[in-house]
Amino acid sequence: MTTGDAPDHKRRWIYVTAGVLLVVFALIGLFTFSEIRESTQATAKAEQLHDELLAAGLPAPETRVIADALGEDGGSVCQDPSSPLIRAKYQASITNGAAGPGQRPVIGANDSTRAVAITIGVYCPDRLPDYLSHLDTLKLDDTTK
Repeated sequence: MTTGDAPDHKRRWIYVTAGVLLVVFALIGLFTFSEIRESTQATAKAEQLHDELLAAGLPAPETRVIADALGEDGGSVCQDPSSPLIRAKYQASITNGAAGPGQRPVIGANDSTRAVAITIGVYCPDRLPDYLSHLDTLKLDDTTK
């Protein structure tokens, strides 16, 4: 054995360790890249929604808030807007604000339903007709809430 040469078993551990570290760093880079790509797509859709809400004369949260809440696929808004549970959630938001037996339906505000329709149109336009047909069953008007 010459000076500077390591035995075969020590060299093998060095190669295995270097290989494992290389794989770990590659996986970290891959996951970071996919997260950045998803974040970019979520931000682009959030900017589109923000602009459309402002163009419709509706208040709009900051783009980052929209991106965090809805992601790139619309989150809970696009899961199934025509399902009974989601319909009940939207109908519960169009009430007088009381709880329990004092809760009554009211004439709903067009603004909130338009905002949801715009959101569905941006994130899942294929589900927009179902939501709009559901709006036909509600009594809506220009009100304040």
